[in-house]
Amino acid sequence: MSAAEIIAELPRLSSPELAQVQAKLSELVGSSEAVSQTNSRAANSARSYSPRLAHPAKSIDFVKHIVELAPDAKL
Repeated sequence: MSAAEIIAELPRLSSPELAQVQAKLSELVGSSEAVSQTNSRAANSARSYSPRLAHPAKSIDFVKHIVELAPDAKL
Protein backbone atom coordinates (compact mmCIF):
# COMPACT_ATOMS: atom_id res chain seq x y z
CA MET A 1 0.00 0.00 0.00
CA SER A 2 1.41 3.37 -0.96
CA ALA A 3 1.49 6.48 1.20
CA ALA A 4 -1.13 8.09 -1.04
CA GLU A 5 -3.49 5.14 -0.49
CA ILE A 6 -2.99 5.27 3.27
CA ILE A 7 -3.63 9.02 3.37
CA ALA A 8 -6.76 8.60 1.24
CA GLU A 9 -8.16 6.09 3.77
CA LEU A 10 -7.59 8.29 6.85
CA PRO A 11 -10.86 10.26 6.58
CA ARG A 12 -12.81 6.98 6.64
CA LEU A 13 -11.35 5.86 9.99
CA SER A 14 -13.21 6.11 13.27
CA SER A 15 -11.87 8.17 16.18
CA PRO A 16 -10.39 5.14 18.00
CA GLU A 17 -8.73 3.98 14.77
CA LEU A 18 -7.29 7.46 14.18
CA ALA A 19 -5.97 7.45 17.75
CA GLN A 20 -4.23 4.13 17.05
CA VAL A 21 -2.70 5.52 13.86
CA GLN A 22 -1.54 8.66 15.65
CA ALA A 23 -0.02 6.63 18.50
CA LYS A 24 1.87 4.43 16.04
CA LEU A 25 3.13 7.44 14.09
CA SER A 26 4.31 9.09 17.32
CA GLU A 27 6.09 5.88 18.28
CA LEU A 28 7.80 5.61 14.90
CA VAL A 29 8.78 9.28 14.77
CA GLY A 30 10.12 9.15 18.33
CA SER A 31 12.30 6.13 17.66
CA SER A 32 13.64 7.55 14.39
CA GLU A 33 14.44 10.88 16.10
CA ALA A 34 16.34 9.03 18.83
CA VAL A 35 18.41 7.17 16.22
CA SER A 36 18.91 10.39 14.26
CA GLN A 37 20.12 12.27 17.36
CA THR A 38 22.50 9.44 18.29
CA ASN A 39 23.94 9.39 14.77
CA SER A 40 24.12 13.17 14.73
CA ARG A 41 26.07 13.25 18.00
CA ALA A 42 28.48 10.63 16.72
CA ALA A 43 28.99 12.47 13.43
CA ASN A 44 29.39 15.90 15.05
CA SER A 45 31.52 14.94 18.02
CA ALA A 46 34.59 17.10 18.52
CA ARG A 47 37.77 15.78 16.98
CA SER A 48 41.22 16.92 17.84
CA TYR A 49 44.14 15.88 15.69
CA SER A 50 47.61 16.51 16.98
CA PRO A 51 50.66 15.25 15.11
CA ARG A 52 53.63 14.04 17.09
CA LEU A 53 56.70 16.19 16.69
CA ALA A 54 60.06 14.63 15.93
CA HIS A 55 61.62 17.29 18.13
CA PRO A 56 59.17 18.34 20.90
CA ALA A 57 61.48 21.18 21.93
CA LYS A 58 60.59 22.91 18.65
CA SER A 59 56.88 22.93 19.53
CA ILE A 60 57.19 26.61 20.43
CA ASP A 61 57.63 27.31 16.70
CA PHE A 62 54.08 26.11 16.02
CA VAL A 63 51.01 28.31 16.41
CA LYS A 64 47.62 26.87 17.26
CA HIS A 65 44.76 28.04 15.03
CA ILE A 66 41.22 27.62 16.24
CA VAL A 67 38.39 27.83 13.75
CA GLU A 68 34.80 27.81 14.97
CA LEU A 69 32.25 26.44 12.55
CA ALA A 70 28.53 26.97 12.54
CA PRO A 71 26.64 24.20 14.41
CA ASP A 72 25.17 22.94 11.12
CA ALA A 73 28.46 22.93 9.21
CA LYS A 74 29.33 19.72 7.41
CA LEU A 75 32.83 18.39 7.97
